[in-house]
Amino acid sequence: MSARDEFVTKDDLEKSLGKFKEEIIHEFHIVTEGLMDHIKLLAEGHSGVVQRLDHMETRFDHMEAENERQHIETRALIKLSFSELDKRLSSLELQVKELQEWRKQVQDRL
Repeated sequence: MSARDEFVTKDDLEKSLGKFKEEIIHEFHIVTEGLMDHIKLLAEGHSGVVQRLDHMETRFDHMEAENERQHIETRALIKLSFSELDKRLSSLELQVKELQEWRKQVQDRL
C-alpha cells in the first residue's frame, strides 16, 4: 500500500459526511416519531383528566348548591324553633308572675 492510499480524499470525506448526515437525519426522524406518539398519548390523557375534572366540578357545584339550600332551610327551622321557644318562655314567665300575684293575694287574705 502506498502512502497516497492511506490518505482520505475530499470525495471520500464528503461521501462519509453525507452518509453520516443521512444517518443522523434518519435517527432524528425515528426519535421524532416516538416523541410525537408520546405527545399524542399525553394529550389524550390530559383530555381525559380535563373531562374528569369538569365532571367533578359539576358534581361539586351541585353539592355546594344542595348544601346551601339545606343550610338556609336549617337556619329557617332554627329561627322558627327559637321563636316558638321564646313564645313559650314568655307564656311561662307570665304564668309564674300570675301565680306569684295569686299567692300574694292568698297570703294577704290569711
